[in-house]
Amino acid sequence: MFEVDGVIVGTKVVLRPKQIEDAPDDHRWRQDAELAELDAASLLRQGLDDFTHDLATEIKYPTPWVKRFGIDNLEGRHIGNCMAYDIDSISGQAEIGILVGERDHWDGGYGREAFKLLIDELFKTESMSRLYLHTLRWNARARRAFAGCGMREVGPDPRGGHDFILMEITRAEWGAQRQQEFQRTEETNSAD
Repeated sequence: MFEVDGVIVGTKVVLRPKQIEDAPDDHRWRQDAELAELDAASLLRQGLDDFTHDLATEIKYPTPWVKRFGIDNLEGRHIGNCMAYDIDSISGQAEIGILVGERDHWDGGYGREAFKLLIDELFKTESMSRLYLHTLRWNARARRAFAGCGMREVGPDPRGGHDFILMEITRAEWGAQRQQEFQRTEETNSAD
């Protein structure tokens, strides 16, 4: 992984600041019934022009409690988004989320790598000590993917008529996980 001008490059994906050019993909994904169900969200009814205008405003006037990233594959195709929101620098926590909207990039490790890059980026902020998310209890695939990124299930957290599970990771847990990954890489390299 390396970072240049706010762009984080991994082995499969690139995290970059949101761009107005993302609007058509974001709009299409927000109108997809299956993706909305996976996110416990309503289908977007807003037209593309208004949606694009709203995205342009968010980009031009960012708020300190939200960080949004586009996810591209290494060929430069926009495949999804991830974000941190409700960022609270006083309590040192934020909620995080991800969407891989392009189905041909599901189950290939793209989302997992993007999510790990997001976690790593957020924990670079000294005040950040805890990241958390809510995922639907029935979404076993998402729960496995988040657990594979080091998130642990804290317990049920029903909200808005949906059965969510609260998952979290602390800075200390993330650091220990990264150290274990580094040691495994070193052992693999020394065995070669």
